[in-house]
This record gives sequence, C-alpha cells and structure tokens, in this order.
Amino acid sequence: MHELGDFRSADALSDQEIVSGISDIAHAENNFAAKKYALLAEFSRRGLNVTLKYSTATRWLASGTRVADGNAARQFDTANWLTHWPAVSKALADGDIHVAHVREIYDGYTHIRTADPTLGSTRIADVIDDLLGVAFDATAAKVQKRAHELAHAVAHDARARYDEAQRERQRREDQRREQEKLGDIVELEYEEKVEEKVGADGVPEGPPPLPASENPALNRFDLYLQSDGRTSLRGDVDKILAEKLRAVLSPLSKPQPEPDATLDTRSPSKRQADALSELLDTHLTGDAPGHGASRPQVNVTVNLRDLLSPEAQAKMGGNAAAVSDETGTDSPDWPFRLGWTGPISKNLAELLSCDADLTPIIIDHNGIPLAMGRTVRLGTTSQRTAVILRDRCCVMCGRPADWCLLHHVVFWRNGGPTDVNNLALVCSECHRAIHNDGWEIAFGDDGHPVVIPPATVDPHRKPRPSYHRRRKPAI
Repeated sequence: MHELGDFRSADALSDQEIVSGISDIAHAENNFAAKKYALLAEFSRRGLNVTLKYSTATRWLASGTRVADGNAARQFDTANWLTHWPAVSKALADGDIHVAHVREIYDGYTHIRTADPTLGSTRIADVIDDLLGVAFDATAAKVQKRAHELAHAVAHDARARYDEAQRERQRREDQRREQEKLGDIVELEYEEKVEEKVGADGVPEGPPPLPASENPALNRFDLYLQSDGRTSLRGDVDKILAEKLRAVLSPLSKPQPEPDATLDTRSPSKRQADALSELLDTHLTGDAPGHGASRPQVNVTVNLRDLLSPEAQAKMGGNAAAVSDETGTDSPDWPFRLGWTGPISKNLAELLSCDADLTPIIIDHNGIPLAMGRTVRLGTTSQRTAVILRDRCCVMCGRPADWCLLHHVVFWRNGGPTDVNNLALVCSECHRAIHNDGWEIAFGDDGHPVVIPPATVDPHRKPRPSYHRRRKPAI
C-alpha cells in the first residue's frame, strides 16, 4: 500500500487501493484535526505565546501558518470549547464526524446560548447531544438546520418566561401603588430588590434576546473600492433581509437559454450579479416596489394552529398546551420557516403575518396543505389613505408615512379585523419594537391611537398620544 499523500504514482494504484486510500485519508484528516485542537487548547492553557514572545496565542498561530487573525482566533475558540465537550472531540478523532460537523455544532451552541443566555448546564448538554446525534447520521448542513430550530425553540421559551416575569412585576407594582394610596409605606424585601434587576426565574430585566439570525441590529453591508477600480461587496444580514434578497433575486437570476436554445453558460454567481444589476435598474426607473408596483411576496409555511393565540385556539376547539409541546425542542420539525432561509421564531412569524402582503401556506397537523397561494392584503389603498390622514406619520417615532406599514392594533392572530379603527401607521423599526420589546398601541376615546411603553421604560405604562399630536412629524 502506498503512503498517504503520495500522489506521484497514483495512476499505478488498483481500484481498491484508490477507494481505500481516500477513506483512510478522510479518517486521518479528522483524526489530525482532533489532535490539532487538543494541542491548540493545551498551547493556550500553558500560555506558550508569552514564552515565544507573542502578544496572544492567536497572533502566534496567524503568523506561523499565514492565516487571518480571525481564522486563528476561531481555531483557538473551537479548541478551548472542545475541552468542555469530550464526546464531540472523541467523535472527531474516531472519524465518526467530520471537522465541518464540529464547526456547525460549535456555531449552533453559540447561537443557542445567544438565544437564551440563562440555559442551564443540563439543558446545554442535551442540546449538544442532540446536535451530535444529527452529525452522526447527516450532513453538516443538517446540523446547522437543527441548531437553528433549537435556537428558535429556546428563544420562544425564554420569551414566555420573560412575559410571565413582566406580568408578575406589573402585579407587584400595582399592589404597591394600591398600598401607597392607602397610606402604607412599602419597603421592598431584599429578594424583591434583587428580582427587580435580575427578574423572575433568572430572566434579566429588559426585552428578551433575539436570535442572532433575526437581529437587524447586527446587519452590515459594505462596499470596498479595490485598487483595480472594481468594488467588493461584503455583508452579514438577518433572516428577513436575506429572504427579501433571495425572493427578489431568484426570478431574475434563473438560467436563460440562448436564442438558439443552447444552455445559459453564466455561473450562478454571475447570474446573481446580473440579477442585482437588473433589480437596481428597475428601482431607478421607477418600476420598483414603493413606486407603484406591488410589493414582493413572502411565503410563510406554518401550521395555522401554531400561529394563533391560545384564546383563538380555544375558540377553534384547539389545545394550546398541545401546541406548546409540539413547538418545543423535542419537535423534529420547527413549525415556522421561510422558503429561502429556513426556520424562524414564532415571534418573527407573527410579525410577518402583521406586515403587508403575505402568502400563507396553511397546513394541518399532518403537514398536508389546506390552502395555498391566497394573497392576504392586510390593508386596502383606501384604508391606508384614511389611516395616513388620521396618523400622518409613524405614531411612535414620527417617521414619514411613506416609510410606514399598517399595523393591526389587535393582532391578526388574535382575531383583530382589518378595519381602520384597528390599524395604525408604524415604521418597520417600531413595528419590531411592538412585537419584540413590549410596546403596545391602543385607541383612545377620541379614536386616535395612543402608544403604551413597556414597564421597563415607564413602570406606570402611561399612554402617550400619537407622534403628530405631540409634535410636528419628522421630515
């Protein structure tokens, strides 16, 4: 048998030697990767970079192997993480999983911890076991998909605990105010003082964390002018922006046969670049969405029962507890997903169902489509005109009406009608604040909307007039 890596005489190998050689090399790659991670972790633990006169371990590795600092830092981060999860390291060393699986398990772990920083060690261990089990039987992409589903599930659980903690805080605040009205002096117990900062069941004060994949605050898009005059594009965006890009570019980037019926010779990358150019041309000529054309459609596949509120489920004869169980981390399929970018949180599904044009694909509990392709327009042109005349701008921050959408004050999922007296103008940023951060909108006795801040902003939650009734609209 020839030595591994000796390709000089590969043409002299038998068929069996070629097959066996590929298998042996793949196994060796994983084994060496496990050994490298073990050595990197020990290098970091001993602080050998100081002995070698380097400021950090990352700088030493980047300099010695001529890789970018970010690449070197990631290798050390993964190596140090593996010291806490020997089962993953052993699976890699034994060749049961590939190094690509390790990267996805590590990234999934990080993503899930971001979605719920309060997860305990037992729950985290269950998550790692789950991802490792997928890695044993499937590709790294399947591990990534499962990690996203788990992240949305734990974020959903964290939000439920957060909402319960907020209700408990509000109950205690109401109780204190009642006692103060009676002339009683209320002194917080020590435990309550701590809870005001930390929250019930370890829930921190403030809005619950969003999954990284759905956090628009992390979005980045840069254009770099190169020395040859070309421009390099680089970005990192959330699910919604990625879904918009995919949905708009997909029909424009389809392979187009030549007039003589020969196949499109452009690469997928070139087709997408051409599609982006065509999209910008359409926008600049005034035919883009926002200039008279209809808005891009977003397809959301969801079990209607999972999207409805417990109250609406009760009216339909559904079982809210059963739905909660189905959407937990034990579910093999997360019920909320976008066509291009995959699983999303229930909260984002609710936000999308409140936005403009939506094509829902309603399925039953067996996954059989009940209704497809029915466009639901959540506000007609005449309704939008009437709401603009009343609200003039975003009722929360004052952004111009052209930048706003029609928000259902009583959520559509809760049975709210698409009526003018249930619609209010909000910009996309404030719309997210309503669905994510506890802000609310209601209607006053005079028929105008009022804004109700969350308890974290105003403990008394005093309603505020809509923006244009407080000051001039923003321009």
